[in-house]
Amino acid sequence: MGNYIKIGLSVAILVFILAEFNAESVWESIVSANPLYIAGAVLFQLLSQLVAAYRWGLIMHILNFRHPFMFYLKSYFKASLFNQILPTSIGGDAYRIAELKIHGGDLKESFYGVFIDRVVGLVGLLLLNLFANQFDTHLLPEHIYYSINIILIGALFGLFVLLAIHKFEIFNRYKITRLFYDLSARFRLIYKTPKRISQQVSLSILIHLFSMVAIFGLGHSVGINEPLITYLVLVPPAILLTILPISFAGWGVREGALVALFLLIGTDENKVLAMSLLYGLVLIVSALPGLFFYLRSQHKYL
Repeated sequence: MGNYIKIGLSVAILVFILAEFNAESVWESIVSANPLYIAGAVLFQLLSQLVAAYRWGLIMHILNFRHPFMFYLKSYFKASLFNQILPTSIGGDAYRIAELKIHGGDLKESFYGVFIDRVVGLVGLLLLNLFANQFDTHLLPEHIYYSINIILIGALFGLFVLLAIHKFEIFNRYKITRLFYDLSARFRLIYKTPKRISQQVSLSILIHLFSMVAIFGLGHSVGINEPLITYLVLVPPAILLTILPISFAGWGVREGALVALFLLIGTDENKVLAMSLLYGLVLIVSALPGLFFYLRSQHKYL
């Protein structure tokens, strides 16, 4: 039922947006988009997922999971497939956890590894957006600029709090707080050296940079000829909103947020909507290798 509600909400938002916009203009922007830019966007999105699978493999290796890289690559693409095109009750992260468990992993440690992978990915997006904001401080209205930066810094501070929880034994005494204590301990294990921290953070930033380049290419394919720094400032807040579990694969929320943010710099809303819809399609196409891996999997019942 929850998935049906998410799908319904996504459809409702998209219908509302299309009703308010010039649907014919949006369609013309999509069909006239430069196919080379679209192909490049698919390539960069695939590279983003390739690096993400590698980062996840590094995390699980530290947690004593000894699977080869191809296991993590296939599992990550299958999880992307679930996240993008399958309205099931099992999300991509749940699929990764289940697959680790089936292949001999401890369920709790599998959960910790996938959760940490998600958090580190979020950190990469936050840092990328924070750095970009400092390079173009006048792109957004002042109140929005400061609001976004405060949210970014607050989220990063929350991560540092989580990292420090394991130092306080009181969190290990009570069942309700023990999860955070254990998570903090795993974070400490994975990021206990500057080399590991720099490696993971660099990979996380690179993953999102590839995605931003993909959107940058799609924007230029429909005539939004802004520099890359503009995309690095405007797109991450919209991507962050899609993390909220209120729509199906971010559809609708992503479109509304991107239109609102690009309108702040006077961009044609129809072109922005076309860019966002194209990116949604690119996400689906880039998840299709997961379909191949899933059909060849021994655990298609997951």
